[in-house]
Amino acid sequence: MKTLPQYFLFLFLGSLYSANLESTFLVLNHFDKFLPNADSSLIENFSNSTFEFDSTFHILFEDIDNHANPASSHMVTIKELGEKYQVNYILFNRIEHIDDRFILNGLLFNTRSGGLIQRRKVDLKQYLNGQINELNMWVGNTIGQVEKNWENNRKSILFSNPEEINYEKTPRGAAIRSLAAPGWGQAYSGKKGSAGLWASTESSLSLAVLISFLKYDAAAKSYKSNLTLYNETDDEKEVAKYRTNADSDWDDHVKFSALAIAFAGATGTGWVANSIHAWIVGPRAYKNLYQKWDPKFSNTTG
Repeated sequence: MKTLPQYFLFLFLGSLYSANLESTFLVLNHFDKFLPNADSSLIENFSNSTFEFDSTFHILFEDIDNHANPASSHMVTIKELGEKYQVNYILFNRIEHIDDRFILNGLLFNTRSGGLIQRRKVDLKQYLNGQINELNMWVGNTIGQVEKNWENNRKSILFSNPEEINYEKTPRGAAIRSLAAPGWGQAYSGKKGSAGLWASTESSLSLAVLISFLKYDAAAKSYKSNLTLYNETDDEKEVAKYRTNADSDWDDHVKFSALAIAFAGATGTGWVANSIHAWIVGPRAYKNLYQKWDPKFSNTTG
């Protein structure tokens, strides 16, 4: 057998049996990268078969979704292939790889009518031998010959009950940490940007509270001192001086008291908000338990 460097089309011609009727299939597999075990896997799992290789047939089906009616877009070609290879059905399978995912696009045609009668588009994160496993499942499902171990292999990437899984990091853990120290919960969740923002904001507000309180305290003490001196002197000039100073200290004491209270309120509110935010953005591992299906590749008909 020969293989193509980047793309190869796998022709599988054989007799496959359903419950009551013998059906013949021509299987065309087109992959964007070489999958070394694809041919041997199909030979092993569908033994009454002969195999040939060709690099042209995939062009016939690449634009099928651009047609107004994909189901009847290649009727003439399908009928011609059916007559040429003397088969009842044609299976076309394409596997594409995008980052850590792969997409299986399967099409089943009836060579008598030339129409598309079933299709499957699967978008999954790669798992051990996933491409070969999904190919076997699709071909096997089409002809009613699916092995249990293929289904079990797919289950290896999924969890049956997310509630039974224990996670090292949780939203609660993030909220508690941010309640202890602003930004800690966000950092715990890997949100470094928001962690720095919350930490700097709360630090600034806390510093403003401290400065306002110290100035309030200094003004209060100065007021008491000037008030005492005012009450103890009989000199008119000193009376006027101490009274002016006391009045100024009183105004400062009122101003910084209000600022300290305002900054303290903002600090407390921000502290609680920071903890709530940490819970919202906290780690929720169960979001990634099931693979995200792109609507573009998620439909199955037939």
